[in-house]
Formats: sequence, C-alpha cells, structure tokens
Amino acid sequence: MACGTGIYPRLGEGDSQIRIMRYLLGIDIGTSAAKALLINESGEVTALAGEEYQIDTPRPGWAEQDPDSWWDAAMLSICKVLKRSSVNPQRISGIGLSGQMHGTVLLGKDLRVIRPAIIWADQRTKRQCDQIYASIGRERLIRITANPVAPGFMAPTLLWIRENEPRKFEAIDKVLLPADYVRFRLCGEVCTDATNASSSLLFDTQQRHWSVELLEELGLPSRVFPPVIESTAVAGRVTRQAALETGLAEGTPVVTGGGDQPIAAVGNGVIAPGDLLSTIGTGGQLFTPLDEVIVDPQLRTHTFCHVLPGKWFLMGAILSAGLCLRWFRDNFGGSYAELDREAAAIPAGSDGLLFLPYLIGERTPHMDPNARGMFFGLSLCHSRAHLIRAIMEGVVLAMRDSLEIMRKLGGTEPHRGIASGGGARSALWRQIQADVYNMELTTAEVPEQAAFGAALIAGVGTGIYESVEAACQKTITYSPPTYPIEENVRRYQEYYQVFKGLYPKLKDDSRTISRLIHL
Repeated sequence: MACGTGIYPRLGEGDSQIRIMRYLLGIDIGTSAAKALLINESGEVTALAGEEYQIDTPRPGWAEQDPDSWWDAAMLSICKVLKRSSVNPQRISGIGLSGQMHGTVLLGKDLRVIRPAIIWADQRTKRQCDQIYASIGRERLIRITANPVAPGFMAPTLLWIRENEPRKFEAIDKVLLPADYVRFRLCGEVCTDATNASSSLLFDTQQRHWSVELLEELGLPSRVFPPVIESTAVAGRVTRQAALETGLAEGTPVVTGGGDQPIAAVGNGVIAPGDLLSTIGTGGQLFTPLDEVIVDPQLRTHTFCHVLPGKWFLMGAILSAGLCLRWFRDNFGGSYAELDREAAAIPAGSDGLLFLPYLIGERTPHMDPNARGMFFGLSLCHSRAHLIRAIMEGVVLAMRDSLEIMRKLGGTEPHRGIASGGGARSALWRQIQADVYNMELTTAEVPEQAAFGAALIAGVGTGIYESVEAACQKTITYSPPTYPIEENVRRYQEYYQVFKGLYPKLKDDSRTISRLIHL
C-alpha cells in the first residue's frame, strides 16, 4: 500500500532569501488508533488524522494486535495529513514517535513479525508474574526496576512465550515495543528509548540501561534487546521505501520519542515535579514527574524514566477508564455526546450507585488480573442515565486511589492538575475529576497531546527548540480552570470511603469467578 511517491521538488535557491516556516510531525501509536499530527514551529496545528484498529481477544483475558496494523494505520494517517495540509514534505524538519507502553513485538532474523504483539491489556501471565517474584524477590525488583510485576508487561510475556510457544521464542532475533516497530518501519533502525525500556520490567530504571542481572536470572538472551537511546536523539532517517509508502521526504530525521504517557506529558507541559496529569483514555493514569527515583514500597504504582535525561515519573494506572464508557456505548447504544448529556442530568453520587471499573482486571492499587467490575447500590430508582454517570464517577474514584498513594509517599505532592485524553473533552468528566481530587484542573489547548508531544520531541531532536522546557513554553497554552464544587467534594469524599472498601470484600469472589470462566 502506498499513497505518495515521497519525491517532491527541493526548496529553491530563492527560498533561502526568506524565512521558511518549518514543520514537525508527531505520530502516536495508541491502543485503539494511530494518529498523525503536523504542527509548525510555533505549535500551530496544520493537520491531524487518525486510523482505528482493533484489539484481538483470541481467549478471555488475552489482548493482542498485529504490529503491521499499526504501520498501516500510521501510513494512512501520514498520507491524510500531508494531503490536508498541502505542506511540501521537504519542509518537515523532523518526525517524533509516541506509543502504547509495555507491549511485546517479536522480530525474526529477517526482521519480520513472528506473531501478533501481546499488549499492555493482556492478562494471561499471572503465573509468570508469580514466578518472577519468587525468582527475583521484591527487594531486588524494587532496587532494579522500581516497579511491580504485572501481566501485559514484556518480562512475564516473554516467559509465557518461552513456555507456551517455544519455537517462536527460539526464532526471536529482536524484541521491540510498539513505537519501536513503527520507528523501524520509518527509518530501518532497530532501537528503543529509556521510557519504553523501563516499562518492560527488564531495565535498570535508576541507571537507565538493560539489567544484565535480571536477564541472566530469568534466562533471557541479552542479544535480542535493542540499543537504548535518548528520546530526543535522532534514531535514523526516513528510508526510500517508507517515503514511497507515506509521501514523506526520504532522509527526513526520525527522532526516537518514547512511551505514550511521558510523551503525552510533554504535550501537556507536565515536566516539573508538582504537576499532575490525569489522563482518561482507554485506560486511566495519574502521572507526576520526579527529580529522583521514588518507589511505593507496596509496589502499587509505577516509576519509569521520563523523556528528560535524569528525570523519572511516578504513575498510577487503571486498566479500564474510557474503555468502560465504550463498553456501555457499544452494548447499549448512544454516542459519547448523548451519554454525556444523559449523565449530566444526574446529581453527583448517582443517587447512591457506585461502579467498580475493573473490566479487565486492575493495576493500581490492587495489581490483580482477577479483579472484576460491578455496579453496587442498584435500586429501582436508578435509570440508564444513573448507570452512565456512575461509570464516569467510578473511573475517577478508582484513579483517586493513585493520588492517595502519591500524597503519602512524600516529595510528590501534586499541586497543579491538568486533564488529558478523551475524558478531558467532556466538561462533566473534568468536573468530576476536580471534585473527586479536590483540585483545580485545566487542559492544554492542543489536540491529541501524545502526538503533539511527539512533534515537540522531534523539534528538540532537530534543534528547532533548545530544550523540552523551551518547546513547551513556546507552544502550549491552557484553558480556564475547572474548580471543585465544595458540596460535591464533600459528597465524593463520603462515597470514596465506601468505594475503596468494596474491592477487599470482593477479592476472593472475583478470583472464584475468574476461575469458573476459565474452566
């Protein structure tokens, strides 16, 4: 499939006599879609496009995607952006990448994909997670990775493949993460960055390199893991083949980029300690930058490398956020705008109806792939609209668990809140976040913050901006804040006390239900 020749006239000699506007392209490989966004060096969006793809679930609890579907979607998105913008691709100074974290892409000796990628939402590796804890021990994991072991991450996924698909494991030549694969298709270079590598659970997060100690302990060959380079470094240049397929100019610099969470943080201007990024996308995340590695001793949150050298971030993650509302929409009808209007007619607290958003297990704070969702408090007074609002509230109440952990760790007290993701487009969902967190929230006035952040990183890597901080300062503005409503704050505080007590009472029953499903 190809949408352009990639061959355009070079900028003429006369063009050098005037100031030529430069452009930057950001590509985000999300869980449900690939997006491409073109900005000029002032941060003005010139064109935006996206293409969706599906999550394959061959068995309950499994989640896979074909890496070539990411490339196809990215390629089409780039084609559309170039067509809509009418910008000569020769004027694109650099390309940056952002991608869903944790996923495992296997390449053979011909550098072709061996099997579908097992992505972050996959829950098949509970036994392998237990094996890693038994083999490595919690203290060594804290010292090396700064993270808990969870299904969907690369480390347990590779152990599962070795045990269940030994021929495919033996055929591995290189292991990549999702953004790495699209970068490889763009520029032909096999590499990764510290933000993505630190999300693998095979990386020394403090020292920012692959952990030889972990690889040897788990029996994984170091040769299959790619070089790690900085997010703002130029990884390579657009190949002739990629230029023919996308319409980009051959030789355009491709800057490394990184995982979607830290890159989206850049797109929101969240680069300093004290900032809090609240993202409601397919999953939900609370993110705050760190000047030093801080680890939750109970391993309920994640500590990964930030895109800035010598910086890290603390993140709490729930697996089902916008996914919960999508599940309702797909099964019971209505557009997102219609669901939003219905929920807005219901008072805060949904008249006593609570929703646990554990549709595919849960990470923070429970780290339990067997966790299951539920409506609690359902009565005859509740309508469809109550269910919708309870879903929106349940997602934010679950994300508050992460905020409570951050506040107790010390040195991470967030004081400036920024809402992001699809949930930030809803005034109601923004208000619920402000009320549940009891914090003023604003939003960055840029579309698709992960793709925007990737474009800014491309600008830093190609010298258009002198630093990530300078890029954010030059290009990002914010909307007026959403203020917490005092009455709602009090009500949600009471509801949160009930909410956080439900999972411990249901943990054993959730495990039983999970076992029965798999009989």
